[in-house]
Amino acid sequence: MKHAITLLIALILLSLSAISHAESIYRISRYASVDPVATHEQQNPLAVVVSVNFTDQVNTVGEAINHLLMRSGYGLADISVSDPALPILLSRPLPMIHRKLGPITLDNALITLAGKAWDLVIDPVNRLISFELLEQYRNLPEG
Repeated sequence: MKHAITLLIALILLSLSAISHAESIYRISRYASVDPVATHEQQNPLAVVVSVNFTDQVNTVGEAINHLLMRSGYGLADISVSDPALPILLSRPLPMIHRKLGPITLDNALITLAGKAWDLVIDPVNRLISFELLEQYRNLPEG
């Protein structure tokens, strides 16, 4: 009996949830409706899927990163508050293999441009990104 009551309560809660969800549906035509909520990409602009072919004017990883961020609402954090090694990454020549990226999510494109030695750091409050050099690469000689 106790199991039946628990099951009944669960079914009631499930039906109330379905009714609540049905009320949020917006009908746009006789046979079509939409749920009027922001998409995942609208809630997280770095999750948008991009395809990009960098022009010949984009020559460095830093220029490519700035180009990708241009319409995202995000920017590159100021060098003065970033990892001291960041200028090394930003000044590197853009590899030929990276001149065409996508379809790829924006955050994965940024990670790809930086390479495996760097962690993507996201500041969602100020909508800034940066990169931190992984510890195992910190003591490598510059060259």
